[in-house]
Amino acid sequence: MAPVPSDPAAAAAWQALTSPTGEYAAAALYQAVIAKFGQVQPYVSIEAAEQRHIAALSLQLQRFGVAVPANPYLGKLAAPADLRSAAQAGVTDELRNVAMYDQLLVAARGDAALTRVLTNLRRASMEMHLPAFQAAVENGGQLTPSQMARIGIS
Repeated sequence: MAPVPSDPAAAAAWQALTSPTGEYAAAALYQAVIAKFGQVQPYVSIEAAEQRHIAALSLQLQRFGVAVPANPYLGKLAAPADLRSAAQAGVTDELRNVAMYDQLLVAARGDAALTRVLTNLRRASMEMHLPAFQAAVENGGQLTPSQMARIGIS
């Protein structure tokens, strides 16, 4: 993988995408869960959201003139042993993701477009993904369509 960009804002977008607590790692984990357990919720919906997050960060990197790297985590992260453990991993990962965004938003100050993207991604992790995984932990590791709808995820 290429080195982290030197520009602080570009580096923030890079870290949000490529760090172990970033969007690439989350997508790879949820893909591993889906590959092992099938098309179960909330993993399918949240993995699709992670793809949108990856696209948003990729656009920011392109705006900075930085080549978008391939996902280094694909095929390298193993799914947990069961769905409840996968949901708990989702809770942990989303909490780490929110903390990462809290730090990166400081580096993005002064770049309104990147700040908006990072804020939106942080909000999705905190207000959508985290509650979905918390509910999944309480429900044996997965959610029904009606439970997903109550959380506001379709």
